[in-house]
Amino acid sequence: MKDMPLLGDPVVTLEEVRLRRISLSSLDLEVVIRLDNPNPLGITLKELPFFVLCSSATNNPELARGNTGQVTIAARGSTVIRIPVQSRNVALVGALATFVTRGGVTVIIRGTAVIDAFLFSWSVPFETAMPVTMEQVAGNLAGEGK
Repeated sequence: MKDMPLLGDPVVTLEEVRLRRISLSSLDLEVVIRLDNPNPLGITLKELPFFVLCSSATNNPELARGNTGQVTIAARGSTVIRIPVQSRNVALVGALATFVTRGGVTVIIRGTAVIDAFLFSWSVPFETAMPVTMEQVAGNLAGEGK
């Protein structure tokens, strides 16, 4: 963070990707993101636009996009944000095929946290990934792990 020597960048972590509903034409996900504020004063996340990507051998097709909207994070605090997203695109078919043939996929969340703190504003790009397995999806669809 070259522009903000006094304040540290918040840490963005992908906590979970939950499958809420699946059909032949759409996929409803819940993306759970944790934001940690290492600073001695509270910050406001103005927005956190992001893309949900599915890792594959050749590329990372976009499955969906989302945005947290505005969130306040206390000094040296953290918050967990649950964001519903829906996929309705051609990449969904490839992602489902990869998921079935490999027994899981790696989901990548890529975006930018736009931060406001007192008199300062700055952006923090991030990328984080996590595997999603058949067992997790089965548990999500069965209502486990809520």
